[in-house]
Formats: sequence, C-alpha cells, structure tokens
Amino acid sequence: MTSEISIQDDFVFGSVMSNKRLCQRLIQLILPELKIDRIEFPTVQKAVQETQFSHGVRFDVYTKDQNGVIYEIDMQVRHTRGIPQRVRYYQGRIDSEMLKHGQQYVTLRQAYVIFICPFDPFGLGLHRYDFANYCQQDQTLALGDGRTAIFLNTKGTQDDVSKDLRNFLDYVDNRDVENDEYVAELKDYIQNLSKNTEWRNDYMDNKTHMMFHDEDVREEGIAIGEKRGITLGKLEAIRGMITLMQDNGLSEEELKPQIQRQFSLTTAQMQELFKKE
Repeated sequence: MTSEISIQDDFVFGSVMSNKRLCQRLIQLILPELKIDRIEFPTVQKAVQETQFSHGVRFDVYTKDQNGVIYEIDMQVRHTRGIPQRVRYYQGRIDSEMLKHGQQYVTLRQAYVIFICPFDPFGLGLHRYDFANYCQQDQTLALGDGRTAIFLNTKGTQDDVSKDLRNFLDYVDNRDVENDEYVAELKDYIQNLSKNTEWRNDYMDNKTHMMFHDEDVREEGIAIGEKRGITLGKLEAIRGMITLMQDNGLSEEELKPQIQRQFSLTTAQMQELFKKE
C-alpha cells in the first residue's frame, strides 16, 4: 500500500503537515524571506461555517507563526473551475476567523493562502505564481491589505524557484528525488504512517468519504457515469464513483467494505454494484 500512497492525497498531506516541524519547514521553504521562529500546532481539515445557510469551507492545513501571520495550505489536485474564486472565498473566511467582534480592521494580520497544484493553473510554465493587490494604474503601489495567494505548480518548466522547493514539487509530482533531506524525511514519515493499522483504516475511510462527498470529485464521478450512458440512480451514481476510485489505484478488495459501511448497502446491492459486465 505504501507505493500507492501519495502526498497529493489531502488526507496524507494533512497527516504529514500535522507534524509541526515538517509543516514549519515547508512554510519556510515556500517563503524563505520570512523569519519563522515557530508555528502553532497545525490544524488539519479545519472546518469553517458561519451559519447553516452559508457555504462552509474546509482548510487542509491552517496555522499561525509567532507574529500571528496565518498560513493556509491546500493540496489542490483537480484543475476545476473557480480556483481563483475559491482562493477569494478562503481569504474571506480567514479574515472572518481573525477579526473578532469589536476589533478594528487594522488588527487583521498578514495571511497566505497557498495552493499546491500538480498542474499548471495559469499555463505560463512557472513553478509558482504569487498574487497580491496592486493599483492597476501604478503597479508600484500596493494596496497593503496583507493578503497573498500563492499557487505552486509541480509541472513548472522555468528556473524560478530554489532547488529545495523544486525537489519538493518534484516529490509531490511523484517523481524520484534523491539526496534531499526534507523529501527523505517526508518519505520516511509517510512510510511509518502506512504501517499504522489505525491510520490506514482512517485513510481508506477518508478516501471513500471524499470520493462521494467532495463537490469536485462527485461531479467527476457523475460525469464518468453519464459518459457511459448510465441513468443516475443511487447505485449507478455510486458505480461511477467506484470507477473513479479504481482509476485512482484502489482495489476492489479495499473498496467493498468501505462502500458497504459508508452507504449501509445490503449484500444484494453490493453484488449488483460489483457484478462483472
């Protein structure tokens, strides 16, 4: 199973980044110009929802440094519509978390939203794209609102980042990386996680759950079903998602108990789902 586990998986990424030291090293690798003495213990899969009617958000990794600067890091695996708008929404949610009732706006701290993408989100071949607010008439004039969005691209072709950051991005892209201390530590950490039975079960449960409840993945699975001419009832929709999960490396033996438990399916329904064409 170890060879099938990739840091691209947000559950794996969150598990690794819950290690305070590994998380701090990654932030410092991405932002070497900052002096980060310490960070809080990272909050993984942090859920934020103001009301029952508002769209909730789940941050992969959320932490602060010694100065109260916020770092939100997401593993954005799918190149779906609305990624810039997602960053905008994340930044708004972070601001609402920071600013308590009665506090002045000036108390809002610097916040970084960092998306790690195994695709080029803007097509320029850069390994990183940094966005901040500037005046359109004079781009030497920064708004100075403290918000920065960074997109890291594992498919970059330019010589625009440090060797250490390039090695990390190559590792995220599932390429072989040798003689890199940080990457070696990440590999060892994931290998040790994979030997933990409880973690492996949580990993499988999360993978199954996200395949069926993540908005982007659900749409992809439904599209697969429709492409194959399936009329989408419950079992047919699940079958489309099973196909997607198998395409992502999960075996039938791994899927069956997870799916039966997740959806409380009968033996007859399971036989129908996994029957051979």
